[in-house]
Amino acid sequence: MDLPVVVGECSTRLRWARRLRAVGAVRRTPDLTQILDICYARPGGVELCLDAVGPSPLPAGPVATVVRIDGCPGWGPGDRSAALAPFANPALARAGFLTVAISVRDSGQAVFPAQLDDVEAALRWLRRNPLGLPIDPSCVGIWGQSAGGHLAALAGLAEGSAVRAVVTISGPSDLVRGGGAMSIDRPSPVTALVGGHLERLGAASPVAHVRADAPPFLIVHGTRDETVPYEQAERLHRALCVAGSDSRLLPIVGGHHNLRRDPQAPYEGQVWHRVANEAVRFFQRHLFGVG
Repeated sequence: MDLPVVVGECSTRLRWARRLRAVGAVRRTPDLTQILDICYARPGGVELCLDAVGPSPLPAGPVATVVRIDGCPGWGPGDRSAALAPFANPALARAGFLTVAISVRDSGQAVFPAQLDDVEAALRWLRRNPLGLPIDPSCVGIWGQSAGGHLAALAGLAEGSAVRAVVTISGPSDLVRGGGAMSIDRPSPVTALVGGHLERLGAASPVAHVRADAPPFLIVHGTRDETVPYEQAERLHRALCVAGSDSRLLPIVGGHHNLRRDPQAPYEGQVWHRVANEAVRFFQRHLFGVG
C-alpha cells in the first residue's frame, strides 16, 4: 500500500514516497505508517532487516528516532515483529517518534561481539538514511527487552555511541555474575553467546562499560525475575549512579521475566502498557526535551 501522500505536499515527502514504494512493504493505519522488511546489512551473507513505524502521515521534517531490540530465547532466533505489539514501537510512534525494530544475528549464527556489531550497523544505517526517512541522527534512543535489553545497554554504553537515551527491560547486565538462567559453569544461553570463551564475559557485560558520560538510562525489571535475577538491574543502576550518570530503576514488584505475577502468562497486559507509558515519557524528556 502506498504512503499517504496528498496533493500539495512538499517535494521532500514525495521523494520519500517514491523511495519507500520501491521497498514494497509499506502499510498504514489511520494513525501509523509501517515500512517492513528493509535490509540494513548482510554480515557474513546473513540478511538483517528492520521494520520502521512512525506517525501517519510521516512527519515532513526529522524527528527523534528510537531503535527497538526485542527479546529472544537466550540470544537465540528472535522475532522483531514483536515490536509491533501496541505497547512497543506503536506506542512511541503515536507519541510522535519514528521507531525502528531490528533483527540481529543469534548466537547460533555468530558469537559475541557480532550481536553488538549488528546493532551498531543498524545505527550507522540510520545515520546514512538511504530511504530518506524523517530521522534526526542527533536524537536517537534505544530500547530492548531481555537479550534485547542487554544489547540496548551495550550499544548505549559503547565508546562514541550516538545513542542519547536507553531503556532496558529485564536485561542482563553482568554476565560474569549469573543466577537464574544465566549459568556460566555449564552450557547455557550465556556461554553460547560467547562461544564458550568465558574470558569474553566481561566485555559482554554492560556494567563493565559504564562511564560518567553515559546516556540516561531507564532500567525496568521484575523483582521476581526467574530468568535474569533482579540483582542484575540493581548492579547496572548502582554502577551508573556511582559513575555520576543519570539512571532510574523501575522495579516491577512481584513481576517475573515477563513482568507478570504468573511466570507462565503471555508477555502482554496492563503492566506492559504501563512500561510503554514510562518509556514514552522517558524518551520525550531526553530526546524531545519535554517534561
